[in-house]
Parts: sequence; structure tokens; C-alpha cells
Amino acid sequence: MADAASLFKQAESAWRAGNGAEAKAAAEQVLADDPVHVGALMILANLCFATGDVAGARPHLERLAILMPDEVMIRNNLGRACLAAEDLGAAAEAFTTVLETAPANARALDGLGIVRHRQGDYAEATDLHGRAVAADPGFAAGWCNLGIACTDLGRYADGAAALDRALTLDPDDARTRFNRAILYLLMGDLAAGWPMYEARLAFQTMATPPGQRWNGDALAGARVLLIPEQGFGDVIQFARFTPRVRDRGGVPVLAVPGALTALMAAQGWGVEIADADNPPEVPLWCPVMSLGAVLGLTAEDISGAAYLRAPTADTREGAGPRIGLAWSGNPTHRRDRARSLRLADLAPLLNVPGVRFVNLQVGLRPDDAAEMARRPDLFAETPGLGSFADTAAVVAGLDLVISADTAVLHLAGAMGRPAWGLLPFVPDWRWGLSGEATPWYDSLRLYRQPALGDWPSVVTRVAADLGRIAKG
Repeated sequence: MADAASLFKQAESAWRAGNGAEAKAAAEQVLADDPVHVGALMILANLCFATGDVAGARPHLERLAILMPDEVMIRNNLGRACLAAEDLGAAAEAFTTVLETAPANARALDGLGIVRHRQGDYAEATDLHGRAVAADPGFAAGWCNLGIACTDLGRYADGAAALDRALTLDPDDARTRFNRAILYLLMGDLAAGWPMYEARLAFQTMATPPGQRWNGDALAGARVLLIPEQGFGDVIQFARFTPRVRDRGGVPVLAVPGALTALMAAQGWGVEIADADNPPEVPLWCPVMSLGAVLGLTAEDISGAAYLRAPTADTREGAGPRIGLAWSGNPTHRRDRARSLRLADLAPLLNVPGVRFVNLQVGLRPDDAAEMARRPDLFAETPGLGSFADTAAVVAGLDLVISADTAVLHLAGAMGRPAWGLLPFVPDWRWGLSGEATPWYDSLRLYRQPALGDWPSVVTRVAADLGRIAKG
């Protein structure tokens, strides 16, 4: 049996030759004999980073940090591994340990900035990222993170400047290009935004079907599979462009998640609707959110007119207007902390007399469930919403929908139903920077936070306007 020294040489040679499997096996054999072998631990940690399993490097880096407590690179990499594992406390500890002895270490400042950003402290994140790029002006990822943090503070010009600086240093970085696209689209510059928005496909998790990706070329009767991505609201928003594939000579096939299948199949667009989990094999495919770039959509192509209809309408007689409520979106969304409310946040609205509230919220968070248990008579109706066809039937019979930035808001707008959208201070790009109207949906009225996190003023305004409706 080979000794540890020979095995490590084997692991080292395999690592340098790009043979990861052999390097891993040999390094693990080394550690079986010598659990504190620094070289073997480093090879295993590096292999995890090289294969994208950053979180998997954590146990190796934790052992290395004990063996080499003053090694800054080890601590910084440990922080990154903890970030990948979503252990923000451990990540902060690793980066802070570095900064105690190296307060101008750009990677540690940037890493701690990422922690603070994920914790919702955008001001502190901006300060830390700013210090990181001051320490290392050539740090492209630091400029990108500074741009994102500035954007989430509503400092759009500073965000754009930082992202532009990142692009001068690393023009092809997908994450930077995507975040710059968000700012272009938010400002209404579709021509600049759509092409850069395609950068999301480099890091977004999405099943790639067989066939070739359609790039917008003229079609000769070929079927094009439009595949969903991101959230339900995104599919609802961009489904309107599906028939335009015919304008290029193609046959559109719209793949949708199961919850949207019945609704989309009822539209009568002459478009094949497919199950996103089991789509047909066709020659060409295109992400549905790429239709902006592929079709070269301009502001003139966006109509706010209704384009969806409910298969049935659930109308009920009674005293007072029926008002549908949805207050939180996908909890895994990157900006959920900013865009979702708690049911308790709507208290002034819920206390408006003469209104029948209808619960459109799918999925209750613990605080909301507790609030509903405390106020069991809050909703006049809590319909079963097994699919968006069910939700559309309810929305069709409502006098008004009030919703945070959720798929329900998109659904109401797409149906042309009156709806009020509650938006954070820094909105999603599609809602633009200002104003109560949106070109995407004529029936929507937007209520925007005047400052970061200021839901009370939004809810107070909505409650006052709803009170006027209730009084007739």
C-alpha cells in the first residue's frame, strides 16, 4: 500500500493534469492516514470550488483554518463556502476574523458586504463594497456587488456607474451584465436592456430541452417551444407574445407549469399548450423571457389591453364590494424581503368597514397563519385555489384586487380586472421608476413606497382609497 507522501504526489499530479476524480480519491486516501495533511485538504477544497460545489469545501476549509489560523486566503474561502451554504453567521465570522488583522482586505470586505446585503442591510453592504473597491480598484466582482447594493438602496445612478466600471474590467461577466440590464429595463431603455438581460441564462437554473435555441430568425413552419422560467408572474406577463412566433413563420408551443395549464389552454389563441415538466421534442426552443430580445420588442409593442380570460367567473351577491387580497410572493425570490408584506401589515386596510375580503393568498407563512387564527372572521371567503384557472375565476367576479408584486397582480392585469399593486421603494424592473400606471397592464394602479421599507404609508393610502369605494 502506498504511503501518504506517495499518495499526495499522486493527488498533486492528478490535480495539475486536470484529473479531478483521481486527485480526489488520492487526497482522501492521504487524509485517511493523516487527517491533518494540509496539502490534501487544500486539493479537496480546490476541487469543490472548481466543480462549483463551493459549500462542499466548507469542512475542508474549517480544518485548514484550525491548522493555519493566520492564513487570510483560507478564511476568505471559508467565508465564501459558508455563504454558499447560506450560513450567514458563520460567513460573517470568517470575514470579520480576516478584517481584524487586515482591515483593508478587499475580498473580506466584499464578502462581509454580501452577508449584510443578504441580511437586508443595504446601506452597510454599500459601505463595505465601496471600501473593497477602494482597496482594490481592479476588483471587478466588488464593483458589481457595489452596483447591486446601490441599486437596492435606490441609488440608481451610482449603481449604474459601479456596474459600468465592473464591465470595463470584465466585459463578459454574466452577473454584471444581467444586473446592468435590470437598470436599463427599469429606466425603460429596452433596446439596451433586452440583449444584456440574456446574460441571466449563464447562471439561471433551467432545464434545456433538445433541439436548437431559436434566435429570432425567420421560420418555415417550424415548431418553437417556449419554455417557462423564473416565476408564474413572468410566464403570465410574457405569454402575450406567444402568437408573435407565427409572425416569424413558426408554430408556437407554450410550455407552462401545471398550475397554469388549464388557464392557458382556455385562451383560444390557437397555440399548443404543453406541460413544462414533460414538453414535446421540437426543433427549436426559446426561454419565454427571451422574447424581448429575440423579437426586438420596443415600447410600441407593449399593450396594456387585456389578453387573458377566465374559463368561468365566480360571482357572488352580497353587501359591499368584494376585494381580493394577496400580500406575499415566492419566499425564495431574491427580493422577497423587500416586496412581500405580512398580513398584519395590512391592518389599516383590513379594518375598512363595508368590504368583503376574499383571500387570494396561496401559501401562508407562520406569522400570517397566526394572524388568521387570531382573526378567524377576517375573510368573507377563502376559496380553494388549486390552479390559476381557479384564481382567474375568482378574480373575474371581484370588484377589485389588491396585491403585492405577485403572480396574482399579473393575472388581474392580464385579465383587465381592476387591481392595485403594492410596490417596494425599489421595484422590479417591469414596473418602472415612478407613476401609478404601467404600460404592461391598463387596469392596474400602482402604490409605491416613498422610502425603503415604508409599507405603513402605502397601506394608509390604500385604506383611504378603499374607504371611499366602500362608501360608494
